[in-house]
Formats: sequence, C-alpha cells, structure tokens
Amino acid sequence: MRATAGNLSARADDQSFWVTASGLCKGELNTDDFLRIALADGRVLEGGGDRKPSAETAIHRAIYNTQGSAAACLHGHSVEAVLASRGRDPVVLPRVEMIKALGVWDDGTPTALPVFANHPDVASIGQAVETFLRDHPRPLPALIVRDHGVTAWGQTISEALRHFEAVEFLLTLLARGF
Repeated sequence: MRATAGNLSARADDQSFWVTASGLCKGELNTDDFLRIALADGRVLEGGGDRKPSAETAIHRAIYNTQGSAAACLHGHSVEAVLASRGRDPVVLPRVEMIKALGVWDDGTPTALPVFANHPDVASIGQAVETFLRDHPRPLPALIVRDHGVTAWGQTISEALRHFEAVEFLLTLLARGF
C-alpha cells in the first residue's frame, strides 16, 4: 500500500473489529493506530486517541456483517484497480492459473468482481456493498470501488492477503490488455 492509500481491519469478536485510523502510512503502523469499531452501528469503542477510523470503515463493516467467516479485510489503491474499474461493471477476471488463489476452479464459479460507484458518502458505498453481499451469498472474496481500489477479505489475515494479491495480479493482466 503506497503512502496512506489503504486500510486494514481484523475481526475482534462477534460484535466488533479493529480498523486502521485514517491518514496513516501503512508501513509505519503500531497497535495505537487501530480503533475498535462496533459491528452493529459503526461506533468507535476504543483506541485511536483523537484519530478517526478509516473512511472505508463502512465497507469493512458491511463485509463483517454479511460474510460470517471473514476475519480480516484489506483495502488498497492501485493503478490497476482504477484502470480495471473504468468501463467495466462487473470486472470479469481472466481465467488464468492465479485465479485459483481465490478458490476458483473450472466448476462454473463466478469470476466477476462487483464494481461499486465511488463518491464522498462512503457510508452509502458501505450500504450498497452490504446489500449486494446479502443478495449474493457466495461472492468472490473481493470487490472494487470504481476509480478507487480493491477490498479483499478472508478467514485469516494471510488468506485476505492472498486474495488481495491475486486480485491485484489479475487486474494487472487486464490493465495490460490481457
């Protein structure tokens, strides 16, 4: 994640999750840079001092509220995600070997990432994500916000990172005209 472009979260328990504070360089995080957020209403429960939670907290909350096995979410901004999200809705991922990292095999599993409109009201993006995930109970473990970036999740931080890196690889292929 370049500079301050992105955020990380991990489920604390059935009622809350930890998310990075807004505006921090991800290469320099420490435990004081995370805030615990209530799943029910998005309130800050602890941590962060006078810092605010990441702007994309509503998206993380939507994922935890709909994907019961999700224990970690990673969000990053990349050139490839911006390019892939332009003019595509959804983003159909190429069926190359790397797609297996998302749990996709040649069994008819969908290979399309939903694309959500980007605008300043991130809470409404979070609501759109939550509605989509409730209506699509077995999505790929990632999504894109148009002209913004990818969010990926998993049952562990390692799995979320694997999903994130796989999607970024596949988006790089698309950006290069594959």
